[in-house]
Amino acid sequence: MFAKKTLVAAAALLALVGAAQADVKVYGAVDMSFASVEEAHAKGASSRVTAVDSGKMMTSFFGISGSEDLGGGLKAEFALESFLAADTGQYLANNANAGGAGFWGRASNIALSGGFGKVALGQYDNPLFTSGYTYDPFGSSMAFSPTMRHYNYIGQTSRTANGNPIPGGGVGFDTGWINSITYETPNLSGFTGVVQYSPKESATAGTQNSYTVSGSYNAGPLSLMAVYVKGGLTNQPTASAYTADEKVWSLGASYDFGVVKALASYAQVKDATNTNKDKIFQIGASIPVTDKGAVLVSFGELKNTVTGASSSKKDRVFSAGYDYNLSKRTDVYAVFSNNTQSNTVNNESGQTFAVGIKHNF
Repeated sequence: MFAKKTLVAAAALLALVGAAQADVKVYGAVDMSFASVEEAHAKGASSRVTAVDSGKMMTSFFGISGSEDLGGGLKAEFALESFLAADTGQYLANNANAGGAGFWGRASNIALSGGFGKVALGQYDNPLFTSGYTYDPFGSSMAFSPTMRHYNYIGQTSRTANGNPIPGGGVGFDTGWINSITYETPNLSGFTGVVQYSPKESATAGTQNSYTVSGSYNAGPLSLMAVYVKGGLTNQPTASAYTADEKVWSLGASYDFGVVKALASYAQVKDATNTNKDKIFQIGASIPVTDKGAVLVSFGELKNTVTGASSSKKDRVFSAGYDYNLSKRTDVYAVFSNNTQSNTVNNESGQTFAVGIKHNF
C-alpha cells in the first residue's frame, strides 16, 4: 500500500514539475524473464524453481531526474531512482538491508556540474559497482554476471535454501553509498577520476568513515579502471553506526578487437582484521554475430580464505547467452548459467536456464 501511494504521489508531483520544468524526465528499464533456476547445492538437495522473474539481466527500475542551466556552464541536477519487481509490482529494497531500505533505493542525490566536473550529495553509485558492470559482458546482472554476483555476495541469503553460502564472501556494502559526497573529474584526454566519501555519522567507538578513489582511462577500443575502497557501509540505509572496515582494490580492462570484445577484472577484499579474505577474478567476451545480436560469455571465481580454516572455499559462475536487439530500446535474450561451490557441503553444481526481454524507457 505504501509503495502504491508513493507511486501515485510521485506521478502527481512529476506532472506538476514537468509543466514548469521541461528538463525533468521519467526513465528506467523493465526486465522480465521465464527461467528454471538452480544454484549450487548439497548432493541430493536441489531446490530447482521455475518462475517468471524480474531483473535477471538487469534489475528493473524507474527514475525521475532533472537539471537546470544556471549559466556559465554550471548546472544543478537531481536523480531519484527506485528498484522495481516488475513480476509482482512491488518496489525492491537494496541488497544490504532488505527489511528497511528506503523507497529510492537505487539513487537519491543532488549535484552541481560544470567544467570542473561534478559534485553530488546523497545516495550515489560506488565506483566498484561501476567497474563491475563495465568489465563483465553481462553488465549489472545480479543473476548472470560472475563479477556482480561475487562483489555483492552480502551473505547470499537468496541461496540459503539451496545450499551452504560462503559467510563473509564479497563486499559488505551495496552498489550505491548513502550519505555520501562524490566528486567526478571532467574527461582529461581520456582519463577520469572519482573520489567518494561517506562519513560514519556516529560518535560510537569503532565506527569508521568510508571512502573510495578510482581512476579510469578510455581511448578508442581500450578501457582501463582501478578502484580502491576503505570502509564500507553495513545495514544501510537505516544504520545508526557504520562498523565495517573493509579494504578492497580492483582492476578492470577491456579491448574491442571488432570481431570480439575481451573483458577481464580482478579484485581482493579484506576485512578489518585480515582474517577473512577474498580473491575475485573474471574473464569474458562479447562476440557480435550480426549488427543486432551478440554472444556473451563470462567465467568468474570467488575464493574465500579464513585465517585458521583448514581450506579455502570457492564459488564459480559460468554464463553463456545470446542477446538480440529488436530496437534501440528493446532486446531479448537467452542465457545458460552454471554455479559450483567447492567446500565440505556443496558438491553438486546448479544450472539455470532463462529467456527474457528488456525494455528501456
